[in-house]
Amino acid sequence: MSHGTHPSITAYRSGQCRNDERALSHTYAETGGGDLLPMCGYGWNRSDGERLSIFRGWYGTEGDCKLCQRNLRAGRAPHPGPFPHKTRWL
Repeated sequence: MSHGTHPSITAYRSGQCRNDERALSHTYAETGGGDLLPMCGYGWNRSDGERLSIFRGWYGTEGDCKLCQRNLRAGRAPHPGPFPHKTRWL
């Protein structure tokens, strides 16, 4: 996978919701500092879009989310911060 024009990104990996194995998995960008940022706003899956809680996949994997996949292919930056939306979990 290409890292596009975002030099702070060191790797991409899939992430699966910790509470719902049937939920779509998302793609997360990992920065040099170890932070994870989702490739779409819906990757912020906790606290009404204020946080995320995922099981981390292997480096180089992608989630099932089509929006994440499109953003990754287009070389877009990850979603930088909270994305207010109703979530099912704390």
